[in-house]
Formats: sequence, C-alpha cells, structure tokens
Amino acid sequence: MNTYVEKCMLLPEQRSLIVEAIVEGKKQNESLNSLLPDFVTNTYKPRMQYDCVNTYVEEAVKKSPHTQLKVTRKTAGLHPYIVIHDTVRNVFILVSRLPKYKHIYGPSRYRGDYASSNYARLLEMGAPKDELLGEAPYQTSLSLGEEYAPFGIIVSYDGTSDAIYEGALQPDQMDWIYNEDITESIIASAHDVATFVSYKPTDVEPRLKDSANDDIVVKLKDKAD
Repeated sequence: MNTYVEKCMLLPEQRSLIVEAIVEGKKQNESLNSLLPDFVTNTYKPRMQYDCVNTYVEEAVKKSPHTQLKVTRKTAGLHPYIVIHDTVRNVFILVSRLPKYKHIYGPSRYRGDYASSNYARLLEMGAPKDELLGEAPYQTSLSLGEEYAPFGIIVSYDGTSDAIYEGALQPDQMDWIYNEDITESIIASAHDVATFVSYKPTDVEPRLKDSANDDIVVKLKDKAD
C-alpha cells in the first residue's frame, strides 16, 4: 500500500516550498511580536502566527507556478483557511497548526471534506482493499477513475517548535493513513539556479583591434589599389 500512498504525497519541490514558507511565516510572526507590548490577554498571538504562515505559503505558491500548485482562500464557518491544489494529480493540501502534544486533529467538517475520498483514491489506484481497510467497514462507491477521486493532505506545524508534518487522514478522521516528519525537507539545491547576468554599458570595457589585425587590413587595401 505504501507505493500507492507515496504517489499521492507531496513532490519534493512542493514539500520544500511549503516547509520553507511555514518557517519564514513563523519568523515574520516572531518579528512582529517583538514590536508589540505585553498584553494581559495575548489572544492575538496564535491567530497572528496562523495569518503569517498562510500569507507566506500563499505567496510562495503563487511565485512558483511551475510546481502545478494553485492556492485558494476559503472559510469554514468563521474560520478562514487556504487550500492548495495540485492540479495535475488532483491532490488538495491544507496547512494547519497542530500542537506537538496532540497526535491528531479533532473531527471537523472542512477537514473531513478533504479526507472523504482518500480511501477511494487509493483503491482506484489499485491498493489492496484488505491491506488498506483491514476489518474497518467501508462503503465503496461506483468507480469513476482515480482522477475523479481527490486526495487530501494536511501539512501540520507546531506553534512553539520547529516540527512540521505531512499526513493524510482516514475518511472518518479517527487516524492517519500516514503522517511523516518533514521538518528537514527544504531543498537547498532549489535555490542554486543560475541567474542571468545583466551588464551596464559602463561595465563593458571597449577593446581596440590588435596591431597585427590592423596591418592585415592595410596590406589588403594596398593590394586593391
């Protein structure tokens, strides 16, 4: 089954992009917090970190269209969030905070929407039903092809530590299909891109013809005369 799950996981460059954006968003949040006074009730802190992270993730995705990712802003009740869509593989990615002392999120409708077809997608890809489901009851639906069964991923980060995880929930949200530590997933080579060097006219030193070349031109002219 792991082979089928791996095909739905984030690609290395996508993973690196999101992890780096989360890290930068948390740094920005720390910088902003350092400028604010201490309040009696600091209810703004977790919300501001969430806003900073979402902003940096959205900007990173928009700046990297070659990753085939698109980002959309949505709301669930009064809760704003962003969802990233891998348009080629039909994979949806949520970015959400999860305290390190918690193993899993509490069930919610919007997370459930993105997890609802995870089993269907893996079964469409050929994952063994008994290995995937075990003894758990599962109502299979009419097969429409894997491209019509989206797969939902959650990239979760801890608000106070560096921990970042990538996982996919079971449709009932009671456990993870997989949940892996991706904290160290930033690809350094992604930044090693050769840039085009643009010179100013003043940077280019004019070169004079060599004297030998000048002599050849003069001799040819004399013969022509």
